[in-house]
Amino acid sequence: MSIGSCEQEPFLILPSCKSGLFHEKGGRNDVSSQITPASVKGTVQKTKVRHSPKTSYVQKLPVIFASMVVAFTVLCAIFPSLIATSTPTEMDSTALLQGPGIQHLFGTDHYGRDVFSLVVYGSRESLIVGIASVLVGAVIGGAIGLIAGYAGGVTEMLLMRFIDILMTLPGILLALTIAAVLGPSTMNVIIAVSISSVPSYARIMRSQVLSVKSRTFIDAAQAVGTSHAHILFRHILPNSLSPLLVVGTVGVGVSILVSSGLSFLGLGSQGEIPGWGQLLSDGRDYLTVAWWIATFPGLAITLLVLSVNLIGDELRDIFDPKISHKR
Repeated sequence: MSIGSCEQEPFLILPSCKSGLFHEKGGRNDVSSQITPASVKGTVQKTKVRHSPKTSYVQKLPVIFASMVVAFTVLCAIFPSLIATSTPTEMDSTALLQGPGIQHLFGTDHYGRDVFSLVVYGSRESLIVGIASVLVGAVIGGAIGLIAGYAGGVTEMLLMRFIDILMTLPGILLALTIAAVLGPSTMNVIIAVSISSVPSYARIMRSQVLSVKSRTFIDAAQAVGTSHAHILFRHILPNSLSPLLVVGTVGVGVSILVSSGLSFLGLGSQGEIPGWGQLLSDGRDYLTVAWWIATFPGLAITLLVLSVNLIGDELRDIFDPKISHKR
């Protein structure tokens, strides 16, 4: 079809045909002479998809909800008396195994204790064990990975073989073994859970140190005679902490889950205020007649672990350059 036939075929008419911009080939406004590969390349650009503020807000709703759950749990652990409706040791003999209601939000157990108050006060032990286990495991594992990745040679081989030995046992089984040997107490649970988490932190830190050590600014620091301690703590360590922070955040949820499992088996704290795992253990014999005794502590563990994992995923997206660039 020639350009002059634009008016004869209406279904092929272009807006520019009626405006008189198209002329015969070779004319001043010849289209074929104006369209060049450079102009096409400059016209076809990869546009960045911009999400509306409403869409971004909806995508952040799970993280916002998770942050609220974690914040409320921390508030319960720090100020339990402001949230609980009664003390965890108060017993009401007239309200044994009473179901959830206005007077007792989560019902009562077989001793007449308010389950809601028990869950609120039990959050303190779960958070202490979860955070302390991550801190101890991250410090020990991070130090092993830092030394192994920077020293190399025989030192790296010996340290990483020790980590491989720890990894031959599943984390929960290793924690169970250590807790059974040391005995039931909160401190022993922290030791058991932290030791079981050391291998993961050590391997992640070692891989990050090997990556950072191969960069040019490390070679420059070594060339000018900078001490090994200065290179480790001023150059390598700050550039290797981001993945460890993400894994540590997720590790809090894992530690709470493992510690609750140990408490469920009778290897946790044996104090007057039971933890969430011990509440689950106390309620398993009453599932058919008083389901709320074990259900609400189980929901608290599930919500907290899920919320911590969501926050950890969000931190991973923030610290990962590839994912954060796409966002």
